[in-house]
Amino acid sequence: MLELTRGQPKELIGIAGVPVLVRVLEECAESGIEEALVVISPEKQPIVDVLAPLAGRTGMPASISFSVQRKPRGLADAIRHGRGFSRGESLAVALPDNLFSGADPGLKQVIDTHDATSRNVVAMVEISADEASRRGPTAIYEGRIDGSQFIIEHIPDKGDRRLTFDTGGAASAFTGVGRYVFTPDVFAVIDEVEACLPRGAELDDVPVMQRLLEEGLLTGRRVDGMFFDVGIVSGYEEASRELADAPMRR
Repeated sequence: MLELTRGQPKELIGIAGVPVLVRVLEECAESGIEEALVVISPEKQPIVDVLAPLAGRTGMPASISFSVQRKPRGLADAIRHGRGFSRGESLAVALPDNLFSGADPGLKQVIDTHDATSRNVVAMVEISADEASRRGPTAIYEGRIDGSQFIIEHIPDKGDRRLTFDTGGAASAFTGVGRYVFTPDVFAVIDEVEACLPRGAELDDVPVMQRLLEEGLLTGRRVDGMFFDVGIVSGYEEASRELADAPMRR
């Protein structure tokens, strides 16, 4: 992505003229989120400069605060920055590498499934072999569809990261993507997973979700609408084309 970002944070790269992280915050607001916490690395002050003035504007969360993740320790460590912010309530998480279009906001769909089940929920998308080259290197989740839910039966270890998604020879496959709702229990689970890791190892979301699944506390939401993986160039280009007629709503 360096050729496209030109040194700026990739979270601020424009998708049809709108910074991707602004689009994600719009989705949060449309999903009923009034308070947002943005977790950043120390060198990404430009994100604060762009987002802080947007709080309370039409189509944006009423408040936007920031927390600095001093070391890139992994997604679960970033999620843990929301422990105090969530004040004992469930926490919605949206990653800026992923965008959705054409249906109810992706995060809202995940929140709806959380409200209906009281479980931790991860967004699930079905990716065909034809579009796999435009999606990032996530793993295939085994499971079955039950209405709008995807009943997850197995989450594989992260393993080797390929350049793009691989359906394993099937016509299509399901994978988890960057929209979640976590109950307050997740923070204890993150701490437990960390305690089992070698010193300095990455604190990733996969072992956390594996443990939640083992305890019967995790389900998936099959997200309707178009899914874009803007963390890779081909997905960014696809999103830029498809979202060209979707203006910023604020």
